[in-house]
Amino acid sequence: MFVEMSMCDSPNKNSKRDKKSLTPFKKVRRQNWKQEAAYKGDKSKSHTVSNGGERFIPKRFAREDIELNLKYIGKGEEWDILEAGETLTASYWLQSGFIANINSTFGIQERRLLQFSTAQGTPSMVVDSDSADSDWPCNPRARPHAVQKATHEMPGICSPVDYNLMDWSSSGIVAMSSGQDIMLWRNLDESTMVFSVDTPSSLKFSPDGKYLAIGCMDANYPVLDLWEVRSPMVFLVSFRKLLSKSMGYISCIEWSHDGKELLCGTYCGVILVLAMPKLRTLKQFRDHRHKVNQIKFEPTRKYFASSDVGGQILIFDAVLKVRLLKVCGKKIIFDWHPWTGEDLVVAEQSPASIFIFNIPRRQFVALYRRRDDKIAIKTVTFSKITGELLVNVIRRGDGDIAMCEILVLASLNRVVDLLSHQDRGTLFLMWSPDGTNIATAGLDETFSLWNFFPTHMQEAILRKQAQQAKNNQSSLCLYKGIR
Repeated sequence: MFVEMSMCDSPNKNSKRDKKSLTPFKKVRRQNWKQEAAYKGDKSKSHTVSNGGERFIPKRFAREDIELNLKYIGKGEEWDILEAGETLTASYWLQSGFIANINSTFGIQERRLLQFSTAQGTPSMVVDSDSADSDWPCNPRARPHAVQKATHEMPGICSPVDYNLMDWSSSGIVAMSSGQDIMLWRNLDESTMVFSVDTPSSLKFSPDGKYLAIGCMDANYPVLDLWEVRSPMVFLVSFRKLLSKSMGYISCIEWSHDGKELLCGTYCGVILVLAMPKLRTLKQFRDHRHKVNQIKFEPTRKYFASSDVGGQILIFDAVLKVRLLKVCGKKIIFDWHPWTGEDLVVAEQSPASIFIFNIPRRQFVALYRRRDDKIAIKTVTFSKITGELLVNVIRRGDGDIAMCEILVLASLNRVVDLLSHQDRGTLFLMWSPDGTNIATAGLDETFSLWNFFPTHMQEAILRKQAQQAKNNQSSLCLYKGIR
């Protein structure tokens, strides 16, 4: 059974040292995430390597005397990852990619090429090369390859950015609203349709792209409209559900993975679970006390999480429809890891903080926290293809000039790519359905598309995953045959 806990209770924010002597950030790294599943409980069963013959090694090769080796095989000082955009140079990219490729090519499983111990017979644990510098499962890129490929003028796109008023369907239709009308266009071409909707407050496409759910108003009553997408140019309002005036308005919408249920967060904090196609109310959650601003299912469909403007995240059992866990903070945003369904990234906008929360362990397994307000986090999101974490930050420069950029993280200590524009900044908007492209906004009211992950590389990863699944299935069949 899960227990309720607060984000502020786990990481200790107090320090007895002089604050002037502190670094501008604090970081706690995850310890070997792969062994959480591989070695549950008894670590004595893990594979070890004998250090026989160490009595012949002179004392000058003791561990504490070979720190110089770290310079050549990749372990450096702790990076302030959110300030990396100001200091990244070509040498950083070359070194980061070189180390990752060398370790992968030669199967180096330790940070040191040679490892010695002064104690005879002391075993050392073998660490997987992929998990040596990881805080979550990830297949990071060896070099930066995100590139901006198109830019369009779009007045009012940044005033302000509301992620609940934009979506990109699996059929290639993009829907956006600035709170007045709803704009729809297909594949971001020149043809644009504008629909007059009374005070739209949220919208979301169904997983198959056949429906568009829109939260709006009818006089003083909140309304959920269900539009059927008949063709790229034809939309039909198939159903309308009128809610109680006490709900305020529909602030966010989320579909279940099978498209059979709709979850609607409201201004008053109530979450409605509605059944398709007639939008029949199945359940109401009244756990939030403030406006619900985000609802999201995790990929394995076991849980869903919701957050409100008061800084509270609630995690629910998606099948039993019961609350399991509560996490508290200030100005919170979150996203699920796209593969595991167990890791939740939680970020506080200011002071900028990033936490990796593991659901089964019920604890924070890694964290980064700044001690000043120079950097704020706009949003965080995972790439469903690579597992990399994208952090959209806003840095305040001289004269309160804001600089917006998107950092691509492979861990809380490694930046692998940077999406930035020196003049107009970069604000994250949304992913394309296949995860290969990103839509961003500029401070000069421009809309841009980035090629985040090349299609041929995505196909290679999919082939590799399919081969691994086939091998696992073959091994399972062989095991059953032996039994």
